[in-house]
Amino acid sequence: MAKISRFLLISLLTFGGHLAFTQTITQFIDEEYTVENVFGITKATHGGFISGFMFRHSRALSEKDLMHYGIEIVNIKHPKETKETTFTGSSFVFGKSNYLYSIRPVYGREKILFKKAPQQGARVTGLLAAGPTFGLEIPYFIQTRTGNKEQYDPQNPRHARPFIQGSSSPLKGLGQTQIVLGGHLKAALTFETNSTKRRVFGVEVGFTLDAYTREINIIPEAENKSTYTSAYFGIYFGKRR
Repeated sequence: MAKISRFLLISLLTFGGHLAFTQTITQFIDEEYTVENVFGITKATHGGFISGFMFRHSRALSEKDLMHYGIEIVNIKHPKETKETTFTGSSFVFGKSNYLYSIRPVYGREKILFKKAPQQGARVTGLLAAGPTFGLEIPYFIQTRTGNKEQYDPQNPRHARPFIQGSSSPLKGLGQTQIVLGGHLKAALTFETNSTKRRVFGVEVGFTLDAYTREINIIPEAENKSTYTSAYFGIYFGKRR
């Protein structure tokens, strides 16, 4: 939790000064639009360098309220995952047996907390969303010294660390994917800093919770869970009309 708190604090402080300047301006743009479409990428505490991708379609319900739906696809990693490099330069995660990709159909509401001032400042919204989750448990394949590509099995002596030369992409095990059903919740703040009414650019900072109907077996010899929480930071862009 300490890492998550620091992650959010740094993000909020970055935009806090920007927001304080915005509040000193009394004239705000009359944001006359009904539809907004945005695309974005996210970085989460339990993900890779780029954790996932998102699409959100929003409709204005009133001057300060919006309804949205969309989809998110994210990679969730086990906290104990550590990438290792072999003498050939290839890399692998020792002990990992499955990937976890989360597909989240999203429905939510947004409340505009602060409107954007003319040509400067930031529009700030609060966002709550929820929906089902489809967890894709995809086999993680390693390449052994014999050249075979096999799903990692801690009971297999040929899968000991000295015999591993690398790993394969998730596409290798896609045909053996197991779908695990679940649900998710999300709470976030968005900071929109675009300079025109019709083009959208901003950042999103928040928390997510994924809960599945069973444990996801990412690393067999570690503690695996059925729920995953994370803080995340996202960048998004798009258009409105």
